[in-house]
Amino acid sequence: MLAKTLGELEQLVMEIVWRNKESAVRDVFQELRKKRSIAYTTVATVLQRLFNKDIVGRKAEKNGYRYFPKVSKESYAKSLTKSFVKKLEKSFGDVAISSFAEGIESLPKDKKNYLLKILSEYESKH
Repeated sequence: MLAKTLGELEQLVMEIVWRNKESAVRDVFQELRKKRSIAYTTVATVLQRLFNKDIVGRKAEKNGYRYFPKVSKESYAKSLTKSFVKKLEKSFGDVAISSFAEGIESLPKDKKNYLLKILSEYESKH
């Protein structure tokens, strides 16, 4: 999957679709309007865009569509992160890598250890 960045509203919509496993426009609309003022047509447009980006699929029902994730939240996050790291390294080279390494120090100890373990495992495989 090509990493496609989600806008803020797309991200909110995807959080609902991921959590519910499948949702009609009305389901997403009702959940979003609890927290913000939003039009039903806006939610329908966002779901259509996510469908066009191939992040959600849909199946027809009598009153419209039910949308479901075509990619898991974890898979999307991995793809987006890989794409971001590649772009960062390409644009800023060693400065980006150095800054990333320095940023590891600010992580909580358990997250830092987890990241270092993953890097070590990746290095041993390649």
